[in-house]
Amino acid sequence: MSEFFSNQNQNTSLPVEKTYTISFQTLGCKVNRYETDAVRQAFEEQGFQVISDSQPVDVYVINTCTVTAEADRKSRQMIRRARRNNPNAVIVAMGCQVELLKSASEADIAIGTKNRISVVERVLEKIGKTSLPLSGMSVQANVHEEKVLKKYKNRDNGNPENQFQEFGPVLSQEETRAYIKIEDGCDSFCSYCIIPFARGRVVSRYALDVIKEAEELGRRGFHEIVLTGIHICSFGKDRGEGIEALERLLFDLDKIPSIHRIRLGSLEPNSMTEDFIQSISQLKKICPHFHISLQSGSDTVLVRMNRKYDTASYRAVISQLRHYFVDLSVTTDIIVAFPGETIYEHQESLLFCREMGFSRIHVFPFSARSGTKAANMLPKVTSEAAARRRDDFLCLSCDLSDDHCASMIGKQVEVLVETRDGNDCYTGYTKQYVRVNIVDIEEYTQGMEVSVHIESYKDGELFGRIDVKSKT
Repeated sequence: MSEFFSNQNQNTSLPVEKTYTISFQTLGCKVNRYETDAVRQAFEEQGFQVISDSQPVDVYVINTCTVTAEADRKSRQMIRRARRNNPNAVIVAMGCQVELLKSASEADIAIGTKNRISVVERVLEKIGKTSLPLSGMSVQANVHEEKVLKKYKNRDNGNPENQFQEFGPVLSQEETRAYIKIEDGCDSFCSYCIIPFARGRVVSRYALDVIKEAEELGRRGFHEIVLTGIHICSFGKDRGEGIEALERLLFDLDKIPSIHRIRLGSLEPNSMTEDFIQSISQLKKICPHFHISLQSGSDTVLVRMNRKYDTASYRAVISQLRHYFVDLSVTTDIIVAFPGETIYEHQESLLFCREMGFSRIHVFPFSARSGTKAANMLPKVTSEAAARRRDDFLCLSCDLSDDHCASMIGKQVEVLVETRDGNDCYTGYTKQYVRVNIVDIEEYTQGMEVSVHIESYKDGELFGRIDVKSKT
């Protein structure tokens, strides 16, 4: 990069053979990760060399998060570290924190959540490189954007911020399973959450674009797709539709021959109707693993959180899922030490989670986020009490995970092979999203589905052997 600035000062042309290096860092959720993959793909199409290690590069792209104060701190830390690694580099910050900070970012280029598809053009302009003809993702994104604006301008006055930002098929994913973003934004405004302010209201992707991406991913060898978004149960809401829009999309995706598994991201219990649950249970490719957000098992805390459901309705949803799905796995999120949470409410939450029989609980101590209602709620729970409550839930999660694993002993399960540890031990995940260690001497290909007889478990993971005859 120093070569570029030297040449620029001398008014000489940029060497044609110059290949720019770039690195990506992502904080936060799977939606952020998907968006980073999309941007990485666009830069690769422009000839940038992606560097994954810590050596200095010409361009740093940092996809920020603002869900907690700690995420804010880490986002700023990554920007400053990049500046130290190469003072002459172009630093790009994008995402949720940038959207809230507006012009206060320390990066050279700051792009929030509304126009990420412009990042490549802005970097090329910054370094003085002429844009090459784009192929694949970037061209599809631009063409699609024009069609969307023309078709729907009467609905939203042609404002691109009211449209889903279409990247086209995102193919630069690095694992056996691939994520597909189907919506953005959230209308819920939970009292602790800043995301509706950073991401905006719900905007849905067009089903045809989702299907095209899934088909292309299947052709590239991805047999499992995960539908993700900020609030995927709201898919279609901005078009006046309910949960039936997601149901219809799932039925279309189920028909794609090259896709073997369809997994859903985080779901909201107040959107899960029995008709929806019964309907999707008929699909052969839907994984019997559902992440149903809870946040607290205490009704009084749920009211303060503005979660719009209670434990009785949540219990009904889990009961319906268990009725229609065999060998079900349910995971959830819990926030401990929410403002005003008493020891009684904490115990209520623990007891309810044990009753629900989750296979895993993701535990988060409450983090006050400036700009949310909960940030000003009193009384605050002390950090010592918060740590104890977090540990209570972590212990419960381990117990419930062991219970779920124990229920799988002796069963034959389908595992999607992902990695090998070098000692003839392969790992992968069941449809219930439980990690399986497979001991076998044969060679198996990443992405292959195999039938495994489960023999034991340890620390929330299963161990088993392959029945070669049942290999698919």
